[in-house]
Amino acid sequence: MVFKAKTDGFRWAIIGFVFLVFTGVVLLIYFTEGETQPIYDLGCVWLILSILIVWILPKTTLYTFHDDHLLCQSLGFKKRIPYHSLRSVEPANGFYAGWKMSTAWKCLIIHYNKYDELLISPENEAAFIKLFNQKKPQFTQTNL
Repeated sequence: MVFKAKTDGFRWAIIGFVFLVFTGVVLLIYFTEGETQPIYDLGCVWLILSILIVWILPKTTLYTFHDDHLLCQSLGFKKRIPYHSLRSVEPANGFYAGWKMSTAWKCLIIHYNKYDELLISPENEAAFIKLFNQKKPQFTQTNL
């Protein structure tokens, strides 16, 4: 089963923050150097980043349950997590430092292996957790 990525206002907040930073840099360059070219250069960079974060990233982020592993992919990055290494899934609370394949602020943390974690944001969290809990006991270390 394939789960699409959930999106919320967090990506728009990122774009707004980057816009404010770029605006500050452009104004600083304009008032100190009198140059207008950085306005166009940084504007193009901001536009490309906006397209990437707002449209491309959410469309390419998927979470797929296969026969023997969970495949999490975002852009060109893929992470395969065998079911026998899955430990738990829980809602994320606050900031998170680690491997992220999430496109939303409210997301889930998958714990696998002994100390590994992955932050994800499936569109239908309840169905994802239900399927996760079904797959996990089938492939525990004692069943292999």
